[in-house]
Amino acid sequence: MLYAAARILAMSSIERVVTKKRLADDDAPWVYWLTRPAEERIDAVEQIRREHHGWTNGAEPRLQRVFKIIRRP
Repeated sequence: MLYAAARILAMSSIERVVTKKRLADDDAPWVYWLTRPAEERIDAVEQIRREHHGWTNGAEPRLQRVFKIIRRP
């Protein structure tokens, strides 16, 4: 219960900022990424994916289930 209250307090103290931009704006981030090679763009997406799906709430990322148990001598 204390964890939930602390989480609500933390969420309420974050200021929400929204900035609208047009696709024609030259300072749009996608203009930069279009100049980068495909491999670099894919690497950047993979890094963001790993950060997002990584450690959450102190839990170590693991397989969703036991795949196979191997007995070793």
